Amino acid sequence: LCWAAACATGNIPKLLERRASRFKISSASGQNFAIHFLWSSSLATAIFFSLSPLGLVFWDSGSTWYWKQLYVPGERATQFPKVLAQIPPESRVASTDFVHPRFTHFDRSYDYSNYLRKVNEYQAGVPADTDYIVIDTQHPYSEIKTPDQIPEYHDHPEHWELLPDQTNGYFIILKRKPESAPLPKQPPVRP
Repeated sequence: LCWAAACATGNIPKLLERRASRFKISSASGQNFAIHFLWSSSLATAIFFSLSPLGLVFWDSGSTWYWKQLYVPGERATQFPKVLAQIPPESRVASTDFVHPRFTHFDRSYDYSNYLRKVNEYQAGVPADTDYIVIDTQHPYSEIKTPDQIPEYHDHPEHWELLPDQTNGYFIILKRKPESAPLPKQPPVRP
């Protein structure tokens, strides 16, 4: 839609030429108006709607798009290395969105969300071979704030161990208890 509008703006001078007789203006002044209207509209859009340094929201400290909130690591990012230090790279980890990319180089990395996935036979919960569950409690869309809200821990506390919180409540880490682990792991299939 934006590109269609951008292409259509090239037709404004032609439209003004056709309508000039009705408005009793010269075609030159119509073109002049179109030129100034376009650059001033572009500038207003850049100031009021842009997320770049040209936009007001980039400099507004009350905005969610404020430059410090976007580019300066917060407490959540500072706490995450403590989580990473507790999980061995050969683990299979289910994690929420914010931290999920950090586990993609582990043995397996599963997305922990409400979406049903083939990897778990389209059933709720984590796959049976999951070793750890990592929940980011501070993410804007996180519905889980305490360990008892995690279905796996709430419904089967005998299968999961809650690791001590070293992150001031920013993350929850569950570790599968050894006695509840599934059959021996098969090596991952890699090309």
